Amino acid sequence: MTSNTTLSLILLLLLSGCASQPQTPPEDTPAPITSQSTDDSANAELTASEQLSSGKTATIETSQGKIEIEPTVVDMAERAPATGEEQAQQYNDPLEGWNRGTFAFNHFTYTYALIPLAKGYEYITPAPVRDKIGNAFSNIREPLSMLNNLAAGELKDAGTNLGRFLINTTIGLLGLFDPATAWFDLPEAKQSIADTLAGYGVAPGPYLVLPILGQNNVRGSTSVVSEYLLDPIGQVTNPPDTYYLQGVDAVDSFSDRARVYEELYRQAEDPYLYFRNQFLQGVKRDDHFSQPQQ
Repeated sequence: MTSNTTLSLILLLLLSGCASQPQTPPEDTPAPITSQSTDDSANAELTASEQLSSGKTATIETSQGKIEIEPTVVDMAERAPATGEEQAQQYNDPLEGWNRGTFAFNHFTYTYALIPLAKGYEYITPAPVRDKIGNAFSNIREPLSMLNNLAAGELKDAGTNLGRFLINTTIGLLGLFDPATAWFDLPEAKQSIADTLAGYGVAPGPYLVLPILGQNNVRGSTSVVSEYLLDPIGQVTNPPDTYYLQGVDAVDSFSDRARVYEELYRQAEDPYLYFRNQFLQGVKRDDHFSQPQQ
């Protein structure tokens, strides 16, 4: 495999930040999930996507056991509650033609390439090993979070990033373990370029679905591309080792979302609208809580 081919594969994997997390789809109709609410329709059965859209925690049965998914449904405005589909339809989606086509392409790619790859990775890699791999890649990103926190004026968080990186790289054996949290009470202080831009009041821009990378917006897409170029892995390694490491990172990250993505896609009446709505509400929530409170 040539370097160009390998890089293309890595870029595809890196973009696999889908909206939610997946599951193995049943053969016929979706297995309904009983709502835990005690309203007039307490005996009604709701799908996972319906529960999330209505603000309830959904539990999904997978071959790996039960997965609980917290809803991202947030509405800060003072108005009568609206359903997930109503909120999605109210959004002006100027790029919908492009987005729907790319969303369909991504679903095909996820279904026949990335999800089987992620499941194979899960099968051959025990959960404790995957956990340590995830720790190591999170540690590698600490310097990038530190730079973003400095740019945002978050000096304390930038210091936390530096302390975590030094401690976990040494005592934590290159980040495989997290003594910074366990022993030194230094929790993660992640900060992306998109977070920094949001802190300066940069609007998210139109909803945008990127090939393979998945759903985002203009602000987030700028962050994704910039952070790929600034990826610390690329600064300390050379091809083809860089591509191998980035590939493992991408597959490890995507494996956490693959099964939930499958299940929610299968249960949603209009998957494009459903995932778009969940993403937009997540951005609205994050932007709200990132602003200084009055």
